[in-house]
Amino acid sequence: MRASRRYTTGFLVAVVCATVVAAAINTWVDPLRLTAQPWADPEFDPYREISSQIRSGKAGMLRQAGPIDVAFIGSSRIANGFDPSLEQWGDRKVLNLGCSGGFLFESVAIAQYLLRHDPPELILMGIDPGDLTSSVDTRPLGDFYSSPFNPDGDALDREIRYWIGISTLEESLETLERKRLERPATYTPEGLRKRGLGRGRGGHRQLDFIRSNLAGEAFLADDSPTAKVVNPPKIEALRELLSAVRESPTRLVLFLQPRHALLGSSSDGIEEPICLYQAEREALVALVGEANAIESVGPEIDYWEFLDFHPINTEPLPLDEGEPMKYWTDLDHFTLQIGNAMQARMMGWPVQPPIAADYGARVTEESLPARIEQIKHDSVEYLTGSGARDLEWKENMASETP
Repeated sequence: MRASRRYTTGFLVAVVCATVVAAAINTWVDPLRLTAQPWADPEFDPYREISSQIRSGKAGMLRQAGPIDVAFIGSSRIANGFDPSLEQWGDRKVLNLGCSGGFLFESVAIAQYLLRHDPPELILMGIDPGDLTSSVDTRPLGDFYSSPFNPDGDALDREIRYWIGISTLEESLETLERKRLERPATYTPEGLRKRGLGRGRGGHRQLDFIRSNLAGEAFLADDSPTAKVVNPPKIEALRELLSAVRESPTRLVLFLQPRHALLGSSSDGIEEPICLYQAEREALVALVGEANAIESVGPEIDYWEFLDFHPINTEPLPLDEGEPMKYWTDLDHFTLQIGNAMQARMMGWPVQPPIAADYGARVTEESLPARIEQIKHDSVEYLTGSGARDLEWKENMASETP
């Protein structure tokens, strides 16, 4: 009996010691910034890697920052392309909360989280083309449900895991190793994904990626630029968010994000011109108009579009395999330079580069019909003019694909 009690006591002491050590390390290193204790060492900040738990890591950035002034919300296009440290923001506290692979349901949940806690002065929220007509729900595909952004999760269980969880301890040890090696994390402490991005070492590298980009286009039937029916649950989620925003002090700027014009384009569009994602554009302006009609003291919502045939979106592919494109890392993701120009356009700041001076447009229910017709006209101009070479390459490649 005595031996048994000694064994049990020793085991419990070992468990308690291990728990205390894990809690001490996890709160000191705070790899996802989620415990946010006063003794967390700020020297670890550049080495805190959130790539394996992006949603939790972005929530941790919010905890660490406290009340913020401006938030960027959206998918990897935002995470990779919107710099929160632009000097035009001055002394405002800005965070990039974009999540790779995170579409509308996640974006809405993050915005609602902000409104429930400390509503920021401004939210810039990007909508991905094809999201509103797609049935895809990305929440189960990443760490959304285990992050603080999930309003229905077990908060106590989450907080215990942040303090003494084995997975958190593993992240802490990896953070210690990165600091030892002086290897910065992929994301900045403000949420911008920097390390590992770029336009490659030459046009041939970029072109190889674009080939796979276009090969996958055939499998995106649920993400069709000609889809006519929007997804009711997504529309309802967005309607609820817009209504909540109008009852808050937060200003929301909603915008349809760009893609390179070659995506979704085909020679069929020469004889029968189309406006890419017309059903989604119509749904978005209708939702914004509906929300702005609400009698409220909150700021009105702005809606912008960057998806058209502007010269930025029709930049020629690097078919000579020389220099990569200036404005695109692939056909789905714009460069940081263009993301920053989009910020400037929506905020009314001076715009760089000069080609982006007229990039995008603020769209309303009144202006949308004329814009749709202009996009149809510009699509034919592109397909029969500057884009003819790229379209021929694309369609030849498609015909050669087994």
